[in-house]
Amino acid sequence: MRPYVLNCPSPSVLSSFLPHLLKYMDEKLSKEWNDLIIKGVHISTLEEANAFEQSSLDINSNEFEEIFNEKVLRDLTRAYVDLLEPIFGSGTSKNDELKEYMLDYMPITEYLLKSLCHLMTCKDSVSCIRTTHLCARILPGLIKREVLREFIGKELLSSALQALHDGYHKESHPVIISLITDIYIDLRPISTIPFETFANLLNTDYEKLQKFEVDLSQATDLKIRKNIVKKFLERITGVSKGEWFKINITEEQKSTKRTIVGNYIKPKIGVLDVDDPTGLVDLFD
Repeated sequence: MRPYVLNCPSPSVLSSFLPHLLKYMDEKLSKEWNDLIIKGVHISTLEEANAFEQSSLDINSNEFEEIFNEKVLRDLTRAYVDLLEPIFGSGTSKNDELKEYMLDYMPITEYLLKSLCHLMTCKDSVSCIRTTHLCARILPGLIKREVLREFIGKELLSSALQALHDGYHKESHPVIISLITDIYIDLRPISTIPFETFANLLNTDYEKLQKFEVDLSQATDLKIRKNIVKKFLERITGVSKGEWFKINITEEQKSTKRTIVGNYIKPKIGVLDVDDPTGLVDLFD
């Protein structure tokens, strides 16, 4: 499928099947990832994946079947990212034409953007990092299209915040913070939606949010801007499993009492997986 999509003589030819393919892949992966989270994730690191391949588990055991199915799901998720990445990379003019078509033809655009949100939040760090980089590359093109700005400021920004909140993605946090910074800085001058999303999701005091915006607007260096965003989002940034029960001792409160670092709540469903009549349905009517 990937060679056919990338080498299609005219992007309009894809309109007959690509919306159905993206819709099918998004719904299939979303359902299977939600089912996996309910059952419990077995593979959290590359080391665990390699250990499974070299393990001597009985292939007829339930444990082997569960871990094997999880690995297949991860491979399928990464294969889906493999399909999307070359289209939005720095390729030939033919790819540029295809990219523009996929961002302008709404039956494709809708499921492309939904897929990016879900891929960013699924519990696979490889897919999360690659998808976040992909989102950063196409962000200028998305913001340029006025009809997509509401989606970017709500759903895409919310998904990035959810991924940041998930301690599973600790290794991905730097690139996620970079994407959040880009969305806020690039979209805020022409829309209030990023401000509203921060205010609603972070339950932040209005004055603190205003001070954050002032600090962000006064910073000219990208590294400083990222540090401002990182510091502002510290209280919702997730920690890895190994740090959930670390002892946190301060000068003011030296104690041997075991505390949980941060305010981490393990999400069970994605931010888009709710029965809500608003959002994408209204956006793409």
